[in-house]
Amino acid sequence: MNCYNDWANEFADRAIDHFGRITEAKHLTEQNAWYKDYNWVDYQNDTREYIYVNGITKEQRPLTEEQYRDTNYTLNTGE
Repeated sequence: MNCYNDWANEFADRAIDHFGRITEAKHLTEQNAWYKDYNWVDYQNDTREYIYVNGITKEQRPLTEEQYRDTNYTLNTGE
């Protein structure tokens, strides 16, 4: 762990600044907790059921494969 600690002491702040430093905590709410997922229907035939899942309420909503692959499609309405 000494090598890791030496690296972290020297480069951690630079890495955080490069990727973006967060100044305020992000709050997860029922409105912004949606994420895309899928369930295997038939693994051998690569058949999946695409869904949106709420990380807080565990509610699930069906998606088409096109909606699942669309990086701009979202149910998130919060910040």
